[in-house]
This record gives sequence, structure tokens and C-alpha cells, in this order.
Amino acid sequence: MITNLSKIILALLCISMFFYCASAFDFSAGLLIFPAFALFVIVSIFYNKIAFAATILCRIIGIISVLSFLLLMLAGTVGGSFNLSPSNQVVAALLFSMSILGLSSFFWSSNGKKVHNKAV
Repeated sequence: MITNLSKIILALLCISMFFYCASAFDFSAGLLIFPAFALFVIVSIFYNKIAFAATILCRIIGIISVLSFLLLMLAGTVGGSFNLSPSNQVVAALLFSMSILGLSSFFWSSNGKKVHNKAV
């Protein structure tokens, strides 16, 4: 239940990142990775066979989001003092949220079912 809610929120964050970046920084073909990822994660809720792959993808997105957030914070210090433009502040908030939810995927169960092997 919590895993599915986290997947939905992460997918919504990816969709909002797509729309915000397309409107603030102009559209590029590389931005299409965000809605594709969101669609894959949402489909994994209903189709259990790809749940493990979606969990791995969420982990990758979490790690990439952390690295992107750190690089954005580093770029904000250029010039001697910390300064982010308002558009970069929104991107930083979205990246931080994506990184928290993406890294929480390390604690998700991949398909919700536990398999117990009993020795005969």
C-alpha cells in the first residue's frame, strides 16, 4: 500500500518536473524520459511482472536526483555566495522530493509477496 502510494507520488513528481522544465527552460527531447518513467512506474502498480524492474528504476532515479540536486547546489555557489534563481529553486525542490522518494525505494518490497522456502 505504501509502496504504491510512493510510486504514484514519484510519478506525479516526474510529470510535474517534465511540465515545469518544458515551460521554464524550453522543451527538449531529453525531457521525454520523465513521462516515460512515470508511465512505467504507474503500470508496474497494476502489472506485477515489471514491479522489480520499476523498483530498480526508482532507485536509479533516486540516485540521479541526489547527484543532480548536489550539482545544482554547487552551481548555486558560483560567484562567491549562494544564489539560485527562482526557476532553479523550483527544480531544486522537485529534485529533492524525487530523491527522497526514489531513495525510499531501497526499502520497498518488489512485488508485495514474501516467498518462504521450507526444507522438506
